[in-house]
Amino acid sequence: MKMTTFQLASLAIFAVLLLVGIGIFSTFGGVTNASKVGKVIVWGTMDGSIVEQTLSDVRLKDKTMEDVTYIEKNTKTYVPDLINAMATGNGPDLFMISQDQITSFTDKIGVIPYGAVSQLTYTDSYIDEAQLFLTPDGSLALPFAIDPMVLYWNRATLASAGYSKPPEFWNDFFEMSPKLTQLDASSNIKKSAVALGGWSNVLYAKHIVATLFMQAGDPIVLRNEAGKPMSTLGAVQNTNTSANENPTTSALQFYTEFANPTKTTYSWNRSLPLSQDAFVAGDLALYFGFASDYPTLKDRNPNLHLGISQMPQIQNTGVTLAFGQITGFAIPRTTKNASGALLAAQKLTSKSAISSLVSFSNLPSVRRDVTVDTSKDAAKSVFAKAALTSRGWLDPDPLKSDIIFQDMIESVISGKAQPSAAVFNANQALQTLLKTNVIQTR
Repeated sequence: MKMTTFQLASLAIFAVLLLVGIGIFSTFGGVTNASKVGKVIVWGTMDGSIVEQTLSDVRLKDKTMEDVTYIEKNTKTYVPDLINAMATGNGPDLFMISQDQITSFTDKIGVIPYGAVSQLTYTDSYIDEAQLFLTPDGSLALPFAIDPMVLYWNRATLASAGYSKPPEFWNDFFEMSPKLTQLDASSNIKKSAVALGGWSNVLYAKHIVATLFMQAGDPIVLRNEAGKPMSTLGAVQNTNTSANENPTTSALQFYTEFANPTKTTYSWNRSLPLSQDAFVAGDLALYFGFASDYPTLKDRNPNLHLGISQMPQIQNTGVTLAFGQITGFAIPRTTKNASGALLAAQKLTSKSAISSLVSFSNLPSVRRDVTVDTSKDAAKSVFAKAALTSRGWLDPDPLKSDIIFQDMIESVISGKAQPSAAVFNANQALQTLLKTNVIQTR
């Protein structure tokens, strides 16, 4: 009996769906009932000693994790090494991924279906920033660590200027900067209030500017209804500002004012040392860094009168947030032990495992249900609070977006462009970058 064209097409579609179903089942089928982890090789860039300590704690309570091995990789070559290893069939069964790497690996990751880890369980268990890993069908990774941005400040320097506390709001910098910055007779900066306005010598400049943008109501990148990422730079209007004032443009203008010699807020220029170096030397009063910077700062200058606070916020917006770097465990499609990898990921991101990680590091908990006694550690108390308000964005390519942000900032500082034009140009460049680095959703 001859089949019609319609019947043939229908049969072909059915066959494809069947194959897809078989593939999904073979990858994650029966996971909820599986109990054997087996051999699982994990790659990541996190300090091997910290991960090994966490693994040891997990193994003491769960013997099925004995064959899970962590291999620390070089941060600079991590992405290309992973891609090459996956292509040749020599990749790991589980690997660490940050929000900055989602673009590079989305098509190489096995999405963890909500049947294995429900969306409600996920959102109830992890901090809000963890939702960057979510897709309509499941999660790209299970969150493991969060490194929030905070404000480090020199207590002695602020006290000498009459301040007992660091700035709580960005507006406070207008008053504090002139009192904390010291100029010589030729108007050269001897001591600086804050490293804002520059790019090359401001460590984490992009993250600081991203914090300002997100606080102003601009998420930088959002997925549209089709799931494709779109740049929102300058396109989001904040109801807390006037109709003629774009919040993103205002945030950029604020950042760049501190590099303008004609302003009273002037406190930074490109001739100064790297911001962290200046802070450690006692020549910078306020420094924006990550929680993971804390041991480095203490080691570099044990005599520094170091204070730690939340990142400043935009006053009267009702929004409290700052940039955070989130890391999770993802399962490559090339793994030969998908069910074991998922079990390992679930165990490594469990309440007890994250409790161990927090105790072995200065990082706060990425989980909401982990209680940490911070009564004897002021730094950990600040980090824990910062983790809950951490936010991030889908950076399509960190190196290329660095250039976009650098051009945006330096074009304003040099006078080549007004803040509004700089934001417009950055938006166009980011949109082009997103089109060439499409983040697929499944």
